[in-house]
Amino acid sequence: MSPDNKPLLSLRGWSLDRHSSAGARTVLENIDLDLHAGRWLAVIGANGSGKSSLLKYLASEDSPLADQAAIMFQDPDDQVFATGVDREITLGREGRDPEAVRLEFGLAGLGEMNPRLLSAGQKQRLVLAVALGDAPQVLLCDEPTSLQDPVQADWVLDRLDQWRHETGGALVTATCDRAEAARADEIMVLAAGRVLVHGPAAELLDDPRVVELLGAVSAPCETPPVIGDPNREPVLTLSEIGCDFTSGGGFSEANLTVRPGDRWGLMGVNGCGKSTLLALCAGARRPERGAVVLGGQRLYRKSGLDLDHGQALLAPQFPEYLFTRSDVASEIKLDPALADQPVSAWLEALGLAAEISASNPHDLSSGQRRRLALGLILHSNRPLILLDEPTAALDAEGKARVLGLLDQLPVETALVIASHDQEFLSRAGCRVCEVRPEGLSIR
Repeated sequence: MSPDNKPLLSLRGWSLDRHSSAGARTVLENIDLDLHAGRWLAVIGANGSGKSSLLKYLASEDSPLADQAAIMFQDPDDQVFATGVDREITLGREGRDPEAVRLEFGLAGLGEMNPRLLSAGQKQRLVLAVALGDAPQVLLCDEPTSLQDPVQADWVLDRLDQWRHETGGALVTATCDRAEAARADEIMVLAAGRVLVHGPAAELLDDPRVVELLGAVSAPCETPPVIGDPNREPVLTLSEIGCDFTSGGGFSEANLTVRPGDRWGLMGVNGCGKSTLLALCAGARRPERGAVVLGGQRLYRKSGLDLDHGQALLAPQFPEYLFTRSDVASEIKLDPALADQPVSAWLEALGLAAEISASNPHDLSSGQRRRLALGLILHSNRPLILLDEPTAALDAEGKARVLGLLDQLPVETALVIASHDQEFLSRAGCRVCEVRPEGLSIR
């Protein structure tokens, strides 16, 4: 704590209203919060509990910390402005050595790269580098490891810990990850915009209210992989696929056969090409080499995109890119397969409150948007479902619901899931293959 024990921020009985197309509503209510120098506070809660809203307020112009705080949003695309990585690092920060920053944050050789073309994990580390360059007294990080592979996730947490010890700054992270919460000094649990419990992390990690959100320390999963009928015709075949990345690197000689009912998981380090591989399976990214056969038809014979096949559907890493309607109910009714479904019951099956049906999908929390997008994709009745990091930033209950949705799929539906969460892939019944420069390696 600071020498005089005076907090950097003290809130008592504070509330926050949000104004949207559906009107005003209270998202945080009667909050008591002290932030002390050198301390790490982990804010946890169910999706939609108010975690992101709290961090965004603390970084806003209306906050007492307006000139002292820097923030990492959950979606790094919301914070990328420049047309090159080096320009992003030095924007408004004359004298900063961009090469040294890139080397530290795993972005070597990407100085001229457009930040929006980086992998999600690389973007997230770039945003962290920029935030630290502002020399804040308070650093606010919304799910700072949700887009990182396990090695990089550990590095990010080590870097955050290093920062607060070296600078004496206060660190606040919103998280659904038990390992991250365990590294904090304090845990604050939010429920429906109110503080449910707040205290030392060491005392709260085994509290039932925390275990419900973060899960317990789990035993190794022994779920056998789900393998389709080897005698059925493949729904997808990748033959000697090669992709070259603008940033350099890529992969070659990727081969995979997916039959009806198969479940495959894609793993690999940030930037290895997992999202690219899913996109080319969906008809959204032409490979430089090789053949993609989907539903018996070869894709990309005429143009760079091939999206009219009706065989596969992709849930992207940032699901809000799917939404095209001004309210959730209209988004659901857009799919003919869901047009006759009672909206309230359908939402509740996803663990979403019925009252969000009138909300704009973009006004939902990130976890709520992810659940809504997954529900729409998984109920599409396509032969092949492609999921990109479907559990990123989801709490334990949200992950369990995703697994439940997968269990409800027709047995002939094939799945390909890109994820850093090996436990989730195992519980989903996936055979795992790693994306490497030389192709796919089955574990």
